[in-house]
Amino acid sequence: MAKAIIARRKGDEYQARFFWLKLLELGTDDHIESVTFESDEAPFVDDVVVSYGEPIKDRLTGKQVVQDFFQCKYHMKSGNAFTYKNLINPDFIYSKTSMLKRLHQAYLRILEELETDTFRLYVVSSWPWDSEDVLAKHCHEEMLCSTFHEKGSSTKEGRVRSELIEHLSVSAEELSAFLNTIRFRLGENLIDLERQMKPLLKLANLQPIDPTVTHVVYDDLPWKLFAQGHHSFDEEDFNRMVEEEKLKVPLITKHSEISIQSFSQFARRPRDLQAAHLDLRLFFDGRFPKDDSHWKKEIPERVSALMLNEELINLPQPIHIFFDCHLSIAFLAGSMISPKHGISVIPTQKNGSNFTLWEPNTPQTDTPLWKFETSGEIGEELVLGISVVHQVQKEMEPYLKAQGLSKLPQILVRPIGGIGPKAVPDGDHAWQLGYQLDKQLRGMLPNTCRKIHLFFAVPAALAYILGHTLRYIVPVTQLYEHDFEEQRYKERYYPSLRVPYQP
Repeated sequence: MAKAIIARRKGDEYQARFFWLKLLELGTDDHIESVTFESDEAPFVDDVVVSYGEPIKDRLTGKQVVQDFFQCKYHMKSGNAFTYKNLINPDFIYSKTSMLKRLHQAYLRILEELETDTFRLYVVSSWPWDSEDVLAKHCHEEMLCSTFHEKGSSTKEGRVRSELIEHLSVSAEELSAFLNTIRFRLGENLIDLERQMKPLLKLANLQPIDPTVTHVVYDDLPWKLFAQGHHSFDEEDFNRMVEEEKLKVPLITKHSEISIQSFSQFARRPRDLQAAHLDLRLFFDGRFPKDDSHWKKEIPERVSALMLNEELINLPQPIHIFFDCHLSIAFLAGSMISPKHGISVIPTQKNGSNFTLWEPNTPQTDTPLWKFETSGEIGEELVLGISVVHQVQKEMEPYLKAQGLSKLPQILVRPIGGIGPKAVPDGDHAWQLGYQLDKQLRGMLPNTCRKIHLFFAVPAALAYILGHTLRYIVPVTQLYEHDFEEQRYKERYYPSLRVPYQP
């Protein structure tokens, strides 16, 4: 009896921790609309349900998903594993009905409300796959691959398919459609879930899990809230709940935070930590402007209103600025900050779910940091290509040719240490790159140069730094954005902001 009670309690804790993982994502992911604990929408896959405000793309199938349903199964015993035999064996889940049948019943129930391929059924468990199992050999990134259905009827896969078809009383086509909705998130124990929670709790500014005590408040709270009738949360409900339950870490800081957002990202700072947040997403459809005219008026107006607000001087200094925005917008923000404003702004660079401060330092431009390639005689206009994260020239050239700009002189620069995601290791290096590029360009450009066409692939914080260090290097800098997947612009680049902004 005691072992059964412990097992049940561990199972409850497992479900609660997984619920918190999704609830914490709600606080940092703009796409999640709500997270529900112990849902009544569908049988069996009711432990946690995540609903999306707008469809998200399943990376494996390309389908648009509106809901995810999760069933959590914790096992105290080690040594067992998922196999196709266990999936059709009721004893595997201590039930009269097998896991696969219960998943199929849930699948049919959800189909009454949602269209095919718009939802996923997740099995979350501490047990792994048996590596020798037939299904495991065809499971890739949580999903059973199409290769399982392609093997002939006389193969081991074919015999297993026949067994599953008979078990569920379905056709081969129906079995394939059903299995395509299932995702297996296996081999994650209670400690694994705790490790995943820790950085998300920090990001959400919630009380950390105390490693010096036995009790974890996050294990009990979902069940107590469920008993009170509170089990479904949108972002507003979540923020209210953590305030009422006193889970917020008291904000004691000698700095301020502001942020600029023009597209959705997973890891962003909680809004209640910020003195100001500029949300420009109403002007965009994904990464593209709803109207090109927004680059000329509405977007620079809003950025100017944030960065040149006199109230910034009254905030605790320094001000940390966070970016979930286009590089052009970060560059413009940097160009607007002058030492004359009397404020200290430090750009932050996102690193996974964490952020690093890239603090300004003293220029030390003796050691060469950039490699230059120049062509043509510089006159009134110039093309400047800055390749840091990736090379810009290959896709810049077709755009220049299409726009009749290919005859302009060019300066192409890249870090001497090489191009790539780790080309800028820290803030010290980033600021030195900015200072040195400013010094070298000013030595190269004649007084006759009036306009730069700037194409750049850099970290967001470096875009801010370049905007700041290259202020007024020429009267006009025309910035360009990149269409990464050629979704709208054939030549991949398109014009964005002009700097400096003049109303």
